[in-house]
Amino acid sequence: MSDTSTQRLKAGAVGWVQILAFVFATTGPMIGLLGGVPVAFAQGNGIGIAGCFLLAGVVYLVFSVGFAALARHVVDAGAFYACVARGLSPSAGLVAAGLAVSAYMALQLCCYAMIGFFMEQLSQRLWGDGLPWWFCALLVSAVVPFCSQRNVAFSAWLLGLLALAEFAIIAVFVVSVLLHGGGPEGLSLDSLAPSRVFSVGFGASMVFAIASFCGCETAAVYAEEARSPQRTVPRALYAAVLAITATTTLAAWALIAAYGPHQVVDAALRDPGQLWFSMLPRFVAPGMAEAMSALLLTSLFACIVGMQNVVSRYLYALGRDGAIRAELAQMHPVQETPYIANLAQAMVSVLLLSALGLTEQDPLRIAIGATSAFGALALVCAQILTSLAVIGFFRARDSAHGGAGGDAHGGGAWATRWAPALSVATLSVLLGTMLANLSLLTGGSGTAAWTIVAALLAISLLGGGYGAVLKRRRPDVHAALGRGGR
Repeated sequence: MSDTSTQRLKAGAVGWVQILAFVFATTGPMIGLLGGVPVAFAQGNGIGIAGCFLLAGVVYLVFSVGFAALARHVVDAGAFYACVARGLSPSAGLVAAGLAVSAYMALQLCCYAMIGFFMEQLSQRLWGDGLPWWFCALLVSAVVPFCSQRNVAFSAWLLGLLALAEFAIIAVFVVSVLLHGGGPEGLSLDSLAPSRVFSVGFGASMVFAIASFCGCETAAVYAEEARSPQRTVPRALYAAVLAITATTTLAAWALIAAYGPHQVVDAALRDPGQLWFSMLPRFVAPGMAEAMSALLLTSLFACIVGMQNVVSRYLYALGRDGAIRAELAQMHPVQETPYIANLAQAMVSVLLLSALGLTEQDPLRIAIGATSAFGALALVCAQILTSLAVIGFFRARDSAHGGAGGDAHGGGAWATRWAPALSVATLSVLLGTMLANLSLLTGGSGTAAWTIVAALLAISLLGGGYGAVLKRRRPDVHAALGRGGR
């Protein structure tokens, strides 16, 4: 086998449509709709959640302008890590890597908890005696590394088919509600009114809205494996943000219209788990509720595999650059995927699920609570760093090209300065709002809220501290961080 420092992911393996499938699968909009929307009705800003999805979509469109401009120049499986390392500093890149990897592992753990919960419910219906949720989750974790290890084209088609089915059933419901003229109150737009969106609980609802866009980075993670990444990655990124915005906003609005804006919150409080399934038979063909239940499981599985791919590629990029063990950059001799990193991530998942199985009997407290809040907050922090990196990267190019680098090589002042600056401002405001409402997502537990904040600070300090140690003891490795082992 060749030296790990020279091993590369398979270039030109996927196009923008396949990357779009990866992004859509990793974000899992159906998961947010079925799991997050009922909780937002009860604990967030009520029917304003539909407007939160729309607002989050606008925020991430602005974020994508700068990120896409930088991704044309930084083609690396490390994505946020490489962008921040190149645009700010190598040490800041390690901070971004720590935040991103921790966030994706936390969100993957939430998906494991949810799929374990629904499999437990299914086993109870089939056999009367349900299997423990953690055992079901461990069964899934045994299959995930196999799917993630296969070549990237196989993963693209698998996740693409699952994502297409997910999108189709959501579209059928939305169109049916439109054709029926809504529910008892008609097709009301009250849920999109600013007074509803920016009401009490706005920050809590934005956690769920932002979590629905957390896989957008996937477009850049597959840049090394994409055909013509300078065109493919931005195209997939914009298409993904628009598709997720439309899907989540329209689906949430259609559900509110189906129940009626003045009745849907009470319905969510009575039975949040059946909020969607109780309404489906009134608008779609018989059996659609069962199909949605099945697609929820496949959506969760697709999301788990997608996040497995993302984390393994981050570990691969860090190992290739010498930031962590070089063995994590080893490629499978046939599939050309980072199989050691994939197995390492799988082992961590098994250990975490085993520990949670011994201590937590309610998987939904894992899936919709402190763990998901931590994942969303960590990614927002990484995205703020990335937007700052866009400004830093093109400012350096401006200096190198006599003041014209941004316009000549990045797409103009809007893409290289103004959009990322606006993104930093809006994401920072959202971060502050989410932190202020953090207790709503932790069941009122101040201890859990402060633990999340402490964890974010610890990751940042450890990443920055490790970067400082590398700079002092191994300056050559430190200088090469985020440059793909080159």
